[in-house]
Amino acid sequence: MFKSRCKTEGAPNPRRAFEMKQYAAAGPNIPLQKDWSETWCTLPQPFDTVLGEVLNYEVRPDDVFIVTFIKCGTTWMQETAWLLLNNLDFAKSKELPQTQRSPFLDFHGIVTTAPNVVEYSKTLTSPRLLKTHMPANLVPRQIWQQKTKVIYVARNCKDVVVSSYHFAKNLRLWAGDNIEDFVTDFLNDEILYCNYWSHIVDFWKMRNEEHIFFVTYEEMKRNLGGVVQRLCDFLGRPQLSEEELQKTLDHLSFNKMKDNDKANITTVLKQHITTANDDFQFMRRGIVGSFKDELTPELQAKIDNWSRDFLAKHGLTEEDIFGKL
Repeated sequence: MFKSRCKTEGAPNPRRAFEMKQYAAAGPNIPLQKDWSETWCTLPQPFDTVLGEVLNYEVRPDDVFIVTFIKCGTTWMQETAWLLLNNLDFAKSKELPQTQRSPFLDFHGIVTTAPNVVEYSKTLTSPRLLKTHMPANLVPRQIWQQKTKVIYVARNCKDVVVSSYHFAKNLRLWAGDNIEDFVTDFLNDEILYCNYWSHIVDFWKMRNEEHIFFVTYEEMKRNLGGVVQRLCDFLGRPQLSEEELQKTLDHLSFNKMKDNDKANITTVLKQHITTANDDFQFMRRGIVGSFKDELTPELQAKIDNWSRDFLAKHGLTEEDIFGKL
């Protein structure tokens, strides 16, 4: 069903917070033709058992999946899509944590003390909005068999690196202590869910499939109203009135999301990951291009060169996917 391999030979990376392996699986029914059995994803070793649960997950006809690489605006899109699927039930969105309204299927593979999210999700009424960070060949296989609706959110690489650094370091999911080492590990696929570009490019190439909604974090920041309108069409929901749209956009603003403890999962993560730093914040800045404040010109160039080399093999540039940043 899937295969795994040790990430490196010889001495393990001392900055790993736990044992990591790489996983891959064949991609039957995925519309993009490639050798999926050699498309690897870095995950904690407990996925030896959890990955089978995810791949064999029983998908319902009206399920909607949000698929992203980490720190790409997942929570923002979950809140957006959940509201549209639930008739703008703002009251319920402020009563029930997002982790219960839109569960993260992979979570118990990362935090082994967490409840089994796959089992929990089976108790939800339809339509379900489900989240995963898995690449295309490791999501539930029935997604591709049934052409289940997928919302994919991508974010520019350098902002993802910085956001992932603060996330992983402060949750103790990475044992290093400086961003220079983190960049090295990110580029060498030593961080959760890497390889970043493979994850992004595979879905970008499938963006014209009818059951895939591809959007960037940058477009959501630039024109969230337009994204909401497109999403209504994709989900088969009626277009919002001007009043409804403005209320939705206000609810989805960064400051409102950050102050909403049912959407901002800082407390939830601290409850499950007790070693987290006291000052950990799940939502930090939410600014496009904030990497410029934290990455030296040398680190920016290192990431840009790595990105350019990967994308050139696909005849792409970063601007093709994200536009001008």
